[in-house]
Amino acid sequence: MDRSEFEKLRDLPDKEIIQDIRLEKIDKLRPLLTASNIKIENSLGHALKMNLNYNEETNSKTINISIQSEGPICRLDVDGQNHKQQGRSHKHSLSTPRCPDNNLPDAISRKDLSGKPFDKIFKIFCREANIVVKGKVELDYPKENKV
Repeated sequence: MDRSEFEKLRDLPDKEIIQDIRLEKIDKLRPLLTASNIKIENSLGHALKMNLNYNEETNSKTINISIQSEGPICRLDVDGQNHKQQGRSHKHSLSTPRCPDNNLPDAISRKDLSGKPFDKIFKIFCREANIVVKGKVELDYPKENKV
């Protein structure tokens, strides 16, 4: 997949998530709460999956989109690890066909999302990616675990 194919998929207006989404604690992934293998329906027939992670210790939030045949094509990190000049809140996206093999090295700053709760970040991400969510979404996390 090249950048123009990525943009065509990103801008596709009919993407939707039908299933319910809920962050869950999985012992082997602690301190992460996760929702994984969320299917994103689309008219181009790509096997799109979304994964969500919330780190209870650092308050970081991650949304990752991948295509089964390609690998990761987009990742949004908010309040996470610092990434060069882009800071702790940044978005990685595919810019060359080799990007999935290199864990999406290119990023742009998303400081506008810093400090926001996961449910708001998720809504903004889906709106910007033209993803309509039809299932129930539960991205709450225990307030006492916030850093």
